[in-house]
Amino acid sequence: MWIFEQSLPIIIMAVVVGAILAGTMLQTGRQLFLYLLIGWIAVCSLLLALEFAIVTEGERIEAVVYDIAASLEANDVDGVLSQISEAAPQIKVEAERQMNYVEIESVTVKRNLEVTIRHDSTPPIGIAKVNVKMVGHVRNQQSLGGNFATFLVLTFQQDPDGNWRVISYQFFDPRGEQAGEITPPI
Repeated sequence: MWIFEQSLPIIIMAVVVGAILAGTMLQTGRQLFLYLLIGWIAVCSLLLALEFAIVTEGERIEAVVYDIAASLEANDVDGVLSQISEAAPQIKVEAERQMNYVEIESVTVKRNLEVTIRHDSTPPIGIAKVNVKMVGHVRNQQSLGGNFATFLVLTFQQDPDGNWRVISYQFFDPRGEQAGEITPPI
């Protein structure tokens, strides 16, 4: 449910309705609006607590994206491979080859991370789209380093164990999918 994806809609709703109730209470001087305001604050507090307690499928995929970024930055091959589905063995082979070829110094996941879930497929599919910037160099050749900025599209599949794992990926020009697919520098 969209309301449990982010706390911002709850906060905005709480402030707007709370201000209306407080203003009405001050204008009319009726105690009823004080009780309504207290009730509204309690309801919004409950909604915020639920939002923090409920982890949606989209939030689980976001966590995997950040786990992959942390594993890449730590040059942890096993950590990256554990986030790739057994249904995509070619991606595991390619990821291991590339990680043994380069040393990554930093990975920055930008704030435009957007996740959509397709429940109409079996097993469910999730698609994460985000801008990513990686800095690194070819192992044993410090002079061949550089930046790699991309708009990354990761396709996830929910494995039988309930975890979301990568089944495909695409690199696009940093301006987005409409700008065209690119090939990584390695």
